[in-house]
Amino acid sequence: MTKSLPALILLGLCVTSPAQAQPFATPPETVESSPSDGEPAPFEPVVEESSAVRVSVGPTLCVSEGSAEGGLAAALDVGSGPAGARISGAWVKVGSDHGLAEYRAELTIDFGSGKRLHPILGAGAGVARLDRAEPGGSLESNTYGVGILRGTLEYVLPLSGTDARASVDAIGSVPAIHEKGAPDPGPWLSLVARVGVGF
Repeated sequence: MTKSLPALILLGLCVTSPAQAQPFATPPETVESSPSDGEPAPFEPVVEESSAVRVSVGPTLCVSEGSAEGGLAAALDVGSGPAGARISGAWVKVGSDHGLAEYRAELTIDFGSGKRLHPILGAGAGVARLDRAEPGGSLESNTYGVGILRGTLEYVLPLSGTDARASVDAIGSVPAIHEKGAPDPGPWLSLVARVGVGF
């Protein structure tokens, strides 16, 4: 019986399965998940596609020689790429001293097309109607043709499915044509803060 004990131990070692002989099993290979094609990674900012038509509105401050008055401005932008156009208007104290109604048409270049931040440059022409009080107390209005130069910074708001933007404009207006006998008002600067949405 004592002689057969080593033989029994040797036999037991031979029939032991390889999996039982290994003290630690190799863990299964892990497959790293990757985003499916066409879907951005979670850390990448999602920028909505630019709309072809956008409408915006906001307050404006008109600064000219000797005065600074507040009012309302609105704009209609057309174009989803780097080049576009804009029609806009501003109304400041219309019908009173230093009143202004200005209507502009511009061609624009968007230097941030496809990004969240849009630096924009616009140039064009417009028509402005300026009111001023006469010494006798009456109100005089004159119409001017003006040249327009605009610098804008727009930020695409992170709203899913909507091309919503917050913008700041600095618009310089220079009178170039005026009625016979109308005084020269000099240039003025309009500062505009707008919020808009695309369609």
